[in-house]
Amino acid sequence: MEALKSCLISGASRGIGAATAQEMARRGYHVFVNYRSSHSDASRLIDQIRQSGGSAESIPADVTDREAVDAMFQQVAGAYEQLDVLIHNAAIPLVPKRFSSLDWVADVLPQMEVNARGFLNLVQAANPLLSSGSRVVVLLTDSLFHTPPVQMGGYLAAKGALWGLVRAVAKELRPKGVLVNTVSPSMVDTDLLGGYPGRALEIFAQDHPMGRLATPEDVAAVVASVAAEAGGYLHGANIVVNGGSET
Repeated sequence: MEALKSCLISGASRGIGAATAQEMARRGYHVFVNYRSSHSDASRLIDQIRQSGGSAESIPADVTDREAVDAMFQQVAGAYEQLDVLIHNAAIPLVPKRFSSLDWVADVLPQMEVNARGFLNLVQAANPLLSSGSRVVVLLTDSLFHTPPVQMGGYLAAKGALWGLVRAVAKELRPKGVLVNTVSPSMVDTDLLGGYPGRALEIFAQDHPMGRLATPEDVAAVVASVAAEAGGYLHGANIVVNGGSET
């Protein structure tokens, strides 16, 4: 029997990460479900994937901790000589705060740590397992490229730094044959938006051309397509998933 291809997804116990894990497993990948502290959510997801006939295992590590990330990829290397897909999805809740009261240490650095430093740790540790045909997919945000909602300064600063790192990594991994792309959704209905009042989210949804926020499954379908099916000429691209919003 042919061995399953391998996929590791950071921050995969809930939301977009969990939906992407289910989709990648459905497409025939063995999925390493990375999580930091949500052991019960990760275990529940693994059970769901296996009950549906997929293959998955949980693999804890804080993406901001380089030693933990190195240990995680040592575990992956014990099972696979090559990592076919690396998806950086790990995120922390978005806490709305106006620019005038934004604190660099309290509001910006935590986002930077998970988004930008987390990506750097992951791709450096995974590099020995990445070879020609491997794919790296990174979750950004449509708000980098269109007018963002209010009170997202810390989050956008981190995603902007991440975008810069992704572009640099794409350039440097291209000779190796590793394809690096990003997916940028608009606001997605997950618990990361818990800091916004329910009425604000209702207004965001009402103002959207589709009359709703994106679901994790909306985004996961695109991420999985880029990771598993996109042709070998898609590299350094940013795929926007915003339901037709032009603002």
